[in-house]
Amino acid sequence: MDRVQESESQENTTSSQSVELGDIAASWTRRGLLTGMTGAAASSAAKAQGPVPFNGPATRVRRDDLYYLVNRGSFGYTPELYAEGETRGYDGWLDWQLDHASIQDADVDVILSGYPTLSMTYRELYLGYGPNGNLGDNFDVARALTSTRIERAVKSNRQLYERIIDFWADHINVPQNDNPLRLFRTVYDREVIQEHALGHFPDMLMASAKSAGMLMYLNGNENVAGAPNENYAREVMELHTLGVNGGYNENDIRELARCFTGWTFFPQNSSMFGEFRFDSGSHDFGSKVVLGQAIPAGGGVSDGEFMLNYLAMHPTTAEYISKELATYLLDYDPPQELVDEAKAMYLATSGDMKEVVRVILDKRWIPLVGPHSTPKLRRPMHFVSNILRTPGVVMLNVNSIILALDLLGQRPFDWSSPDGYPNDLETWGSGVLPRWSFAFNVFLGTLSGVSVTTNALYQALGSPNLSNVTARAAELLAGGNIDPEDLRDVDNFVQSGAATTGEAIMRNTLALLASSPSYQYL
Repeated sequence: MDRVQESESQENTTSSQSVELGDIAASWTRRGLLTGMTGAAASSAAKAQGPVPFNGPATRVRRDDLYYLVNRGSFGYTPELYAEGETRGYDGWLDWQLDHASIQDADVDVILSGYPTLSMTYRELYLGYGPNGNLGDNFDVARALTSTRIERAVKSNRQLYERIIDFWADHINVPQNDNPLRLFRTVYDREVIQEHALGHFPDMLMASAKSAGMLMYLNGNENVAGAPNENYAREVMELHTLGVNGGYNENDIRELARCFTGWTFFPQNSSMFGEFRFDSGSHDFGSKVVLGQAIPAGGGVSDGEFMLNYLAMHPTTAEYISKELATYLLDYDPPQELVDEAKAMYLATSGDMKEVVRVILDKRWIPLVGPHSTPKLRRPMHFVSNILRTPGVVMLNVNSIILALDLLGQRPFDWSSPDGYPNDLETWGSGVLPRWSFAFNVFLGTLSGVSVTTNALYQALGSPNLSNVTARAAELLAGGNIDPEDLRDVDNFVQSGAATTGEAIMRNTLALLASSPSYQYL
């Protein structure tokens, strides 16, 4: 009987019959199995020397246009999602995903219904999970939001929507790293980011500025006449709108801070706890000039509202956000022609992000982005989600996934500074060994909370045999879009006999391919 076909009867023998991770890692580096990764000659030596960097992506793989779209517009390719694209066509798939509200997501809705904190108001959260709460503590609220972020990334049918939510979570970052923010961040996620992710940016910016989460995080509730706090005024221009080189100066920051004096939220003893409140007694009613805009005396809350709308629709903001979003979705250095067109769409539609995303993901840009020669490294959240979306892999709970993302450096909502998780190769192009470990722990069936049965893999691979298991695994993981050298190296391992059972062959083949450079990159 073929060694792969034998796998159906080898359901629970992974740990005893699979090749050990250390042995595999050693053989990679000795034989040059995975091009683009460097390290020591053995796994133990690699660990001693610290993270192994990516020296660059594999460049020979030809990624087809639909794979380009599906892989960037989701938390990872699946055969089902790709087949939907084949049926709808490139533009039809994009239209379908941009109309996220029309996509049925019943399975995820059931999962979310098990987390009651997600729909609670500020006051309900405070009464139930605050200092004297009778339902739990603020860590319970934070864990629920973190868990469901992962659940949605892995399981939602609204994949492009979830990707854009991920972008905004960094662009207008509010972490959940202290007691009040652990309560406030849940409402912020629901009412600011989810509500406006594919809506109009001016609405999102206003909702963010008036949210208890942002007010608390950047000290807006401490911003009063006579002693203005400049934190939010600085970050709203530097990070949320104009960008660090956006043409403002220190005086603009001071004047803008005066516009926001008196912006706060209702206190804990109020039935409206956490809701936005304008405290006129703390507002600076004097005249102001910000970025050349004269704001007459006596304006009140309208001072800040005017400036937020002005900033949101500034041409520099349109370009900055368009470039940031294109960088996130496509390329570390997106072509200026693309950015210009996205900027024009932004200004023409009052910041309609659905239309801006449509421009950025247009098929016309594929040759200019060059995904076949300069692909973009997946951030940990994307890499982990992609593996967990593989048919045959079933995520039962997220506790071990949260720990893995901790190790990889991208636990959701845990970036403490206002700039959000970085989106560059320098940050994520090291620490390869934890990525390898995660891939092997999943496919070898040793990661708690994740079920990967032999029979499920055998069925997902289409009943493979020794001659086609590598190609079948490449199809399952990436629609065949794996570098030929990576495929050859993995197949050499398969044919070497190092793995002696069908189960071990399947599991190690998938783990090796998921650890290859061409899978790490979009």
